[in-house]
Amino acid sequence: MNALEKNWNNLFGEYTIDETAWYGCWTVYSPNQEVMKTQQAIRSFRSNSDNTVITHINRYFDANENIEEKTWQIDRETCNQPDGVIHPAMSLMRALSFGAGATAWISQKFIPGKPFGVEFFFRDHNWRSSAAIIYGENGKLNRIVHIREHLGCFSDELASLQSSEISGNWVGKKLSIAPDLTVSPEEDIQISFSQISGDKMISLAGGMIIMFPERVNIEQPIQIAALQRTVDHQLKYLTAQYNAVGVFTLLISATLQQNI
Repeated sequence: MNALEKNWNNLFGEYTIDETAWYGCWTVYSPNQEVMKTQQAIRSFRSNSDNTVITHINRYFDANENIEEKTWQIDRETCNQPDGVIHPAMSLMRALSFGAGATAWISQKFIPGKPFGVEFFFRDHNWRSSAAIIYGENGKLNRIVHIREHLGCFSDELASLQSSEISGNWVGKKLSIAPDLTVSPEEDIQISFSQISGDKMISLAGGMIIMFPERVNIEQPIQIAALQRTVDHQLKYLTAQYNAVGVFTLLISATLQQNI
């Protein structure tokens, strides 16, 4: 399986002709961490018989239980590109996946005057969490969207540990995906919380922490990262890196255990 096929399979290989639905709570935060909007939504996915076309449906519920529905067709022939999968909702971004739910939807390049952002996805058994860090056309942080989803039904159970405190050294394994979808061999990694760079750090519900610059600039490297605690006491880590001219260079995924 080549890199192009593997990335598609990592993203959509689990889906069948039967609908797979993620029931979630979506929270939108302002740059000052004020809650701008909270709503329930369902993201569902269904494949055709040979897994070449994915039907993606979002259903949004308002306070009066009205439903807004949006549907997209993700066709492997046109959307599966050598630099990642294109989602019809945003042609300037690409989806890259390590499998097992570790996925990012990334802007290919920061271009002044254009929106820019990253969304990280984590899977923890029947829970999925994501955080989108979105910048406006002036390069300043515009909003953060945090989504916590449960497979098959809405659930009041906690998705993961609520503690946002992370300290000490963590060890584990990491993988990297390059812009051409090349995946590096697995490597050992040791990291302390203080080593994870980012101008701002925010703790979100469900054990997620995100780190990012409050403003992105064309003459400065960009790194945006997220960590997610799991119910198995692991730490999942994703980071997207861009060079000094704003071009995406590397996506890193790590699974860590605390080194006691």
